[in-house]
Formats: sequence, C-alpha cells, structure tokens
Amino acid sequence: MSGEIAIAGLQAAKEARPGLKRLNEAVMKPGDIVLTTTTAAVSKAIRVATGSDISHAMVCVEDRSIIDATGEGVHARNTQRLLFDGDCSVYVLRLREGLSDHQLAAVRNYMRGHIGTQYSTKEAMLTLLGGARQLSKRQFCSRLVAQAFASAGIHLVANPNFCSPANIQNSPLLASVADATVPVTAKEAAWWDGNDDVPQLMRDAINTVLGGARAKNPDIQTFDDLHCHLVSHPECDSDFCRLLETSNYLSLWKVELDKNPWQYDLALLNAAPADQAEAYCWSVLENEDGGPNRYIVNRGGYLLFSRQYDLQFFRVMAALYEHLAALHQQRIDVAAEWLHANGHFSRPAPTHLTPHTPEWFTALEQWDSPKAMMTRKVIELAGRMDVCSICGDDPAKDYRLEANHRPPGGVDTLRLCDDCVAIRRQAGDPFIPLFDAANGDVGEGA
Repeated sequence: MSGEIAIAGLQAAKEARPGLKRLNEAVMKPGDIVLTTTTAAVSKAIRVATGSDISHAMVCVEDRSIIDATGEGVHARNTQRLLFDGDCSVYVLRLREGLSDHQLAAVRNYMRGHIGTQYSTKEAMLTLLGGARQLSKRQFCSRLVAQAFASAGIHLVANPNFCSPANIQNSPLLASVADATVPVTAKEAAWWDGNDDVPQLMRDAINTVLGGARAKNPDIQTFDDLHCHLVSHPECDSDFCRLLETSNYLSLWKVELDKNPWQYDLALLNAAPADQAEAYCWSVLENEDGGPNRYIVNRGGYLLFSRQYDLQFFRVMAALYEHLAALHQQRIDVAAEWLHANGHFSRPAPTHLTPHTPEWFTALEQWDSPKAMMTRKVIELAGRMDVCSICGDDPAKDYRLEANHRPPGGVDTLRLCDDCVAIRRQAGDPFIPLFDAANGDVGEGA
C-alpha cells in the first residue's frame, strides 16, 4: 500500500540476500492478485494498522509482468526482478469463479490505462487512519487493484476507492494459489543485478514525459489526460514531442532488442538450451490468447487521433506503435517457428480474413480505424457488400498481400476493382488473389 513499499522492499531483499524468493511464474495466471510485504519500516506500520501480514497489492497482467502503484506511480514490473526476503509473506490470490476473457480484458485495460498515474500517500494513509476522505485521480496499490476488478463488474471489497491490502486479502471472492514462490539462488540474483532493467527504464521515460506534461497542466495523470490536453492546446505539440525525444521513450525498444536478440532470430534461439527455449516459446504464444495485443490497439488509436487532429505527437506515436507491433509479431513468428521445427506442434495453413465480413471489420478497426470507417461509408453509399473496399466500384474481387508484406496488425486483405489493384501494386503493395489453391491459402470469415 505504501508508495515506497516495492522499492524499499526490493532493496531490503537484495541486502538480505540469503533466503531470497520470488514469484513462481509456473503457477501464475493473468488476473492473479499478488499480496506481499517487506522488512521496511513503512511496511511494518501498515501491517500493524491493518492487523495483517501483508502491505502491498498488485496484479499479474501477463506472463512475468505485474502492474502496481508505488512511489514511482502506476507502472509495470518484471516479476523475476521482484525479490523478497524469505521470512516475508507473499500470496497469490485468484478469483474463485475464474475470470472470463471479457473480464480479464477489462482488468488489464484498467491497469494499463492508469500507467503513469501519480501515487497518493495522503489517501493511502487516510484509508488506514480514517477521517474525511475525498477521492482524487491519484492511486495507491489496493485502490488500483480493487478499482480494476470493479471495472470488470467484480467487487472484491465494499469500497474499492478506499481499501487496504488486508481488505483484498479477506475478500470471500478470492482463493489462495499454492506454491506461490520459489527460492532464488545467489547466482540468479547476481545475474539480474548485472543486467539492464528495461521496465525500470520505461518507468523513468514515462515519468519524464508525464512530469513534463504536468508542468503545463498539473491535472494530467495519464497519457489519456495528456491527449485531451493536447487536443485542447495544440500549441503544446512541439513541447510534448520534445519530451518523447529527451526521455528516450521512442528508442527504448532498441535496448530490448540489443539485450535479447535471440527473441527475434531463429538461429540465435536455436543456440539456447532446448528446455529454456521451449518454455519461452510457449509463454510467447500463450500471451496471445487474450485478444489483440496492446501495440495494435495503441497504433490504431493514435492513427485515428492523427487523422482527426493533425498533430505531430500523434503521428510519432502511431509510427512507434506500428514498429513495436512489427517487433512483437517477429517474436511470435520466431517462437512459433522454433516450436514447429522442434516437433512440438504443426503450424496451420495460413488464413486470411475475407473482406467486408464482421471479423474483417473488427480486425481492421483495431489496426486502422480510419480505413475501416472509409470502407463502411463506401459500402453504405453503394448499397452493396461486393464492391471495391476503396472506391466502391464493381466488379471487385478479393485480394491479399504477399506474406512478407503483411502488416503486423494482421489485416492483409482487400476487395478491389481492377483499377485499384493496379494502383496499389504500383504503390508497392503486391496484392494477389485471395484464394490461391496452389499455395494452400484458406479464407476465413466468409
């Protein structure tokens, strides 16, 4: 609950290196709630005030990643870097009835939507001490967790706005997960100490961008708030773009790429121990089960903003997330290819969404909302579904892009008339007929 709890706790654990433990990723699932404590004085004070053995709450959002609220604000962390003293309580709790895909998406979206929000020490303390309380946009750990689940229609506590980690621990909706932690060897701890903490670099960059934006408007807490301010004050466009540059927000992907090149290169992945490579590859594919990844969603949102408001900030962010989506897809392709090459599963034949079907529009709206809106308008004006996606002419046929030109958002098909096919090919988009029996292509959503 304390803003210093995770930071002080991590430092205390490093100093007390014997008997360290960390979260056991093998038993954890996205949506799990993690309750912890440390040997720090502030943690002890919270435990005394609540009559509990825990003092901090966070949520697992995907494999090896949690989001919590600390003195740094609301941010994501790598679970493998969260080291706890062996005597400190650590629990993983899971909803007894389970989370539906829709509920999990709501919890994740809420947590991620509050990234960068400042911490409220005052409201956290008032939750423990009582007295008059006025709700602000700031966060503390247990509020963030309870509000995230409330956004999915799951009320863990009576008052999600003012609750303690102990309140969450005592929720009848939650059950404990066995074997929540595993020991950490001195060698493993030393390895993590000697490697760049990319999530920490990202936290620093986010705080630099939002901190600079708050100099313009102290009410800004999240990137959504920044967007609203920018739309109302377009004169801030160049200043906010400068914040992206000076914070290194736009170039952090290079650090990750340099640190883990094997994730993007099959030859390098083949050189890794087989058991570790297999575990990594399965975790990559399992993380794709939760619907469109955030890079695709963010790219689509920024692209729509850039078309509506013609601001450089939105164009830069759309380009960034398009690149991140491409890197993400590269990781998926490498992991799938490794599993296939090592006999763990057979890769299915490629599928391509049939243009103008509901599934096609859903995917296109996520990747390129303006293009989806344009095609809907074209179809509406034509009064028919079998017309060209771009100009509304007929006759029109279904085409797909060649594999190496497929966008990372996954929408690689269009319904095109002869003129538009020729124009797109001249522009560098090698469209070929969708149903190509010679290549075993399969249409989906027809």
